[in-house]
Amino acid sequence: MTESIEIKNVGPIRHIRIDLVKPMTVLIGESGSGKSVLMKTIMLMRYVFKLINIHSALKNSGISSPLNLSLEELLHDDMVNYFKPLKDAVAEVTYTVNNKYTIRIHNGQLVIDDFFDVKSEDLVFLKESWVTDMRSAIPMWINKRVGMPDTGFYFKETTEDFHKASAAVDDLPLNFLDMRMEIKTDDQKRKIFLAPNNGTYAPVELQQTSSGMQSSAPLLLLADYFARKFSFKDAIQRSIVSYLYQQDNLKNFRPDLEFSEMPKIVHMHIEEPELSLYPSAQCKLIEQLTHIMSTAADDRKMELMIATHSPYIINYLNVIIRKGETLTGNDLGIYRIYNGELQNLMMKTEAGKWIVNTRDLTEPMINILQEYRQLNK
Repeated sequence: MTESIEIKNVGPIRHIRIDLVKPMTVLIGESGSGKSVLMKTIMLMRYVFKLINIHSALKNSGISSPLNLSLEELLHDDMVNYFKPLKDAVAEVTYTVNNKYTIRIHNGQLVIDDFFDVKSEDLVFLKESWVTDMRSAIPMWINKRVGMPDTGFYFKETTEDFHKASAAVDDLPLNFLDMRMEIKTDDQKRKIFLAPNNGTYAPVELQQTSSGMQSSAPLLLLADYFARKFSFKDAIQRSIVSYLYQQDNLKNFRPDLEFSEMPKIVHMHIEEPELSLYPSAQCKLIEQLTHIMSTAADDRKMELMIATHSPYIINYLNVIIRKGETLTGNDLGIYRIYNGELQNLMMKTEAGKWIVNTRDLTEPMINILQEYRQLNK
C-alpha cells in the first residue's frame, strides 16, 4: 500500500505535500507548527480508506449497501474547527492510495471521486492507533473506568488501547531504561510495575515512577501489543459489525465473514515520544521502537508516524539507518514543518547513502553560544 497526501489551509498548515508516505515518518517543528494536525489528518484519511475497504470486501461477499460517510461525524476535538469553511482560505486534503484511489476533503465536505470499490488485489485491513502526548496520565486511571474526566477523543483512544494492551502483555523489556515492565492482576485490579534489571531496588508501581517513565512505558507497551498481540481476527469482526450497524444493515452479518487473507497494517501515530526523557534515553527509545516495528508478527506490517521536538531523536536516526539493522533510509521520511510548509530533511550523499540533514536543527545551540559570547565582550 502506497500513500500520498496534499493538505492546504488546515489549521496552521498552509500547504504540505508528501508524494510517498514512508513506513516510518518523523515530523519535527515548533509547538503549534502543525505536526499533530498533519498526523491527525493522515489518520482521518486512513480511517476513511479503511471503511471503504470493509465496504468493498463485504460487497465482494454478496453484502451490498450504500456507504454513507459524513465528515462532521469523523472529526473530533480541535480538528472540528480546522475544517470549517472559511471565506478567504478553503481547507483541502487530497489523499491517494496506490496511485488509483483518491479521497478528498473540500470546503468542509468529504468527496470520494467517482465513488470507487477497492479491487480485491488491493484490499487491506488497517488498524489506526493514536498515542497522545497526555499518556503519562493513563497510569492514574488504569483501574478507574468510571469517573474518568472528559479529556477528548484522542486521549480516550489511547486509554482504551492501553487497557487492552495491559491485559494482553505480562512482561516487557524496557531496554532504553535498563528496566522491565511487569503486569499483575490482584483482586480484579491491574497493577503495572517497573523493575530495574540489576535488581538494586524493588519493583515500583508505574504511577509512582518518574514522569519520563510514566510517559514512555505506556508507549512501548502499546507498540509491543500492536506488533505482536493485537488480534486482527477480532478487530475485523468488530469492524464488520460496527460498519453494518452504522449502515443499518446488521441483519446481513454472518460469523464466517473474516477476510483473514487481507494484508494487515498497523499505523501508530505517536505524539512526542521523548517526553521527560534524558537525551540518551530518547535515542535508546527510538531504537527500541524501530526494532519492534521491524520485528512485528508475520501476519502484519507495522508503520510509525512520530511528531517530535527532539533534535536528539532526529540526529540519532542517522545512526540507526547507518547500522541498517532495523531501518534503512528508503523506509524513512523526516520533515520539518516551518511556516505552514514542509522541509524534507532526508538527502543522499555523493556516495549515494541516505542521511538526515540536521543543520537547521543546530541553530538554537549556535544562537545560545553567540549570545553567551556577546556577554563576555
